[in-house]
Amino acid sequence: MRVAPAGTTPARIATRGGLITRLLAPVSIGDTTVKPATLRGLRAGVNITLRMVKDAVPYASTPRAIAVNGIDRNTGIVTLAGAIDITPVGPAAYLPNLTAVATDIGTVDPNTGAVGTAARPASLTLAAADGGAWGNGLVVTAQHQSAARSELDAFISGGADNNKIRIKSTAGFYPNAWVEIDRGAAVAKIYRKALAVDGPVLTLSGNTLAATDINPAPVGGTTLFTVCEFALTAAYGTTTERFSGMTLEAVPGRSVQEVLQRSTLIGVVAGSMPATTDPLVFPSGDDGLTLAVTHAGRGCRSFRQRHRRHRQWPGAAHRHLGATGRRGNRADRRARLGDQVVQQSLIDQCELMKYRIALLDPAPVSGAGPDIPTVQTQRLRFDTKYGSFFYPRVTVRTEEGSRNIGPSGHVAGLIARIDQERGVFKTPANEVLRGTLDVETIVNRTEHEVLNPEPYNINVIRDFRDQGRGIRLYGGRMITSLSDWKYTSVRRLFILIEKSIERGTQWAVFEPNGPLLWSRLIDSVSTFLTRLWHDGALLGLKKEQAFFVRCGTDTMSQDDIDNGRLIMEIGVAPVKPAEFVVIRISQQASGALVEET
Repeated sequence: MRVAPAGTTPARIATRGGLITRLLAPVSIGDTTVKPATLRGLRAGVNITLRMVKDAVPYASTPRAIAVNGIDRNTGIVTLAGAIDITPVGPAAYLPNLTAVATDIGTVDPNTGAVGTAARPASLTLAAADGGAWGNGLVVTAQHQSAARSELDAFISGGADNNKIRIKSTAGFYPNAWVEIDRGAAVAKIYRKALAVDGPVLTLSGNTLAATDINPAPVGGTTLFTVCEFALTAAYGTTTERFSGMTLEAVPGRSVQEVLQRSTLIGVVAGSMPATTDPLVFPSGDDGLTLAVTHAGRGCRSFRQRHRRHRQWPGAAHRHLGATGRRGNRADRRARLGDQVVQQSLIDQCELMKYRIALLDPAPVSGAGPDIPTVQTQRLRFDTKYGSFFYPRVTVRTEEGSRNIGPSGHVAGLIARIDQERGVFKTPANEVLRGTLDVETIVNRTEHEVLNPEPYNINVIRDFRDQGRGIRLYGGRMITSLSDWKYTSVRRLFILIEKSIERGTQWAVFEPNGPLLWSRLIDSVSTFLTRLWHDGALLGLKKEQAFFVRCGTDTMSQDDIDNGRLIMEIGVAPVKPAEFVVIRISQQASGALVEET
């Protein structure tokens, strides 16, 4: 049990709902279309305002209504009834990483499920896990998520809190889930709670529905049913926690109160849960992302730091051991990080364990950083799709003064930041490398054009301070001769997909290996990949272009079935490169086998 010093109070975040999200693509002044991160609750007539803060200057557009038939759910693009402007006059475009997409919707009618305009409602209140001013440094973000999705099969019957509808698959649907019913661009979405899930049949809450209330509009389209959830990310210092698939309802394993009990950083304040739990009460940041601290924590800032300092993480002792088994000094440890034997050991471990990558530093020469011919030689020692190489070393401030060190630690922090802000599918390149004073060696454009492309694939750290852009990592490649795996983002996206599917299909071991199991697996994996596609991780305007999932007699022989092998084939088109890379996953009693082809 952790006990805070007397007089400390935890930082609190009183959140609000409504719909404020982020911009996914640049919008030039005069455009009439935007691409928000989510389409939740949007309908014709809803006002959209773009808000951007650039160089500490706030900019905003005049509210523009969504045009009739202005929502394209296939591309995520929203068409407005008027051109987008900017006040004050200045930038030529709204930029995705700086811009919030604000709307004027805030309510869901509990009977009809219709979305209405209103002030943003109060949502839950979060608090730092411990008292003290440390909590004021918490960075908490919220994102709407769309979980399971399925198409209308047939309307069965209507009734107050007893509307029965058959959909093509209920995989991922559960009692008390909030379900979005999207009939198409011609009509507004509605939201109903799933009171029961019985095979392929959903029982939905609210007023009596008729077939005409859920049939596609226009005729010939499809009505989509989507489970509405949200995710929270909490970060403090070097610790980042992400919790997804949550709801405000008291659903076992999905309730935000229950899920955040696993967090070491934040929790839900007792008694702060809102009485209304619909998706427009899900927490939403004022900037479309960040939930700002509303009540500052007070007390000793070092309390959290003392607690964290004494926490032992798996492998922590091993990381600080020198080659002799005794603790080495800092210089010894930094030198070994560039040693060829140590680096090869890192690569070997990553290739064995598969679900990690090695970040490699340039080895110093006589205490100084290597020149370009030397670093090219160092890089060509390795050929692996589980490693990245970075050059040059960076200058940092230490207790002994400034020092040149390998950049891998700073790169790891940058990757963690990009994961939090965008996701693993975003290449960790053209991003500011924080915490550095300088680079040991200035690499110019001509030298960069030699180091970054094949065969070297060296990720260069460039100095752009003369352009006002700081020190940036300007490459995101793996040190491999395999062109399919040359991008760091592709490698790490597949690590995410493979590990998630391996874990998420363990339940299938010892299940009857027949068509029913195959169908359930296809539905489950398709739901997961659809979420990644909606997040922008996969290529394609339609999900059929982004991935495929096969499981059945076309992936298994009778010998496989007789010997207890369950084999799925999953084709995925990552954002880069734009071609399918096929994964074969086999679940059997002895464990899972993952192959990449």
